[in-house]
Amino acid sequence: MPQSNDVVNLWLFIDEWTRCVGSSYQKDRLYRFGEFDKCSAQFDDIKVALKAKLESSPEKAIDLLETTHYKQNLGSDPSKSPTAGVIWELKEKPSWD
Repeated sequence: MPQSNDVVNLWLFIDEWTRCVGSSYQKDRLYRFGEFDKCSAQFDDIKVALKAKLESSPEKAIDLLETTHYKQNLGSDPSKSPTAGVIWELKEKPSWD
């Protein structure tokens, strides 16, 4: 039985891929690094998410999702941000102070 969107949200990975292939991101990537991004990591994430969506066990689906580029490098964990420690410093306790 397919997993619910609470367990596997395919749109998260599709959004990441469309952000990557978008003209603004590609323009910035070309300016900063002199090359376009192939977005293969994001496309691979979509394939993993589809496999996780069709998984019968929610635990196996979550384990599959933990292997994605998004979860390992981005996600909602601020310490994994590529700008953490470079552009801004992480606070012990997030606040406006």
